[in-house]
Amino acid sequence: MDLWRQLRNFLVYLKPDTALVSPRKHFAVIAVLLAVAALAGAVVLTPSHRSRPEVLQILRQRVSRRAQVDLFDDFSQGLDAWQTGENLASTWSYDKNGFVDPQALSLFEPSLHLTNYDLDAVVQIQAGGVGLAFRASSPRDYQVAKLTVEGSGPMPWLVLQRFTVIAGHASRPVRTRYPERFQSDTLYRVHLEVSGDAFALYIQGKLIDYWSDARLASGGVGLFCSPGEHARVAWIRVSHNTDYMGRMCAFLSSML
Repeated sequence: MDLWRQLRNFLVYLKPDTALVSPRKHFAVIAVLLAVAALAGAVVLTPSHRSRPEVLQILRQRVSRRAQVDLFDDFSQGLDAWQTGENLASTWSYDKNGFVDPQALSLFEPSLHLTNYDLDAVVQIQAGGVGLAFRASSPRDYQVAKLTVEGSGPMPWLVLQRFTVIAGHASRPVRTRYPERFQSDTLYRVHLEVSGDAFALYIQGKLIDYWSDARLASGGVGLFCSPGEHARVAWIRVSHNTDYMGRMCAFLSSML
């Protein structure tokens, strides 16, 4: 009863004012009703022998799967969210601008239950490279997309190395070169799409590599630098279902 009371109160709030009709409120009401109807209809169509608690559990699961995920960290509140397992972010350091220099692999704990998501980060490589871990179920099982600087002289190359770590053992990396020369004073925007067994990585908006790998089905994200490497990371974001329906399902999930 509390669920339906909260939903009713929310719909009353969204009901257009007769004195001043708001198109935004009209749209919100329609979206809410469509979302509830679609989700409830899917549950109603399940076999009738299910008990009421089972039906509610199905509804919770379907709403949760469609709910928005939006995790952001600019490291301004400390590194508590990055202390996972044996590899702690205590080896990391800050620079004067508040950027972090990641060292030992640490996983972003709020993301560890996720399966599909977009990973965005802004990084500047100072020496060697920086690694992004994803589909990380533990510090010994994860996928890697690592940006490394290769070559000598004033204009070396920026190279993507991707590989998989299973039970602590890394596979042979696959290398893809960024089409432009590396610039040490540049903040690079990295975008990684994780969906099912398919992955796509973009640098500065350019698609660098697209591949598939079914070995790890779920898991969150992490950051690391290998010994002797240094990088500056301004922020990281993990997001999924960020459209209007995702936000609405996130609201419904909080009530369920």
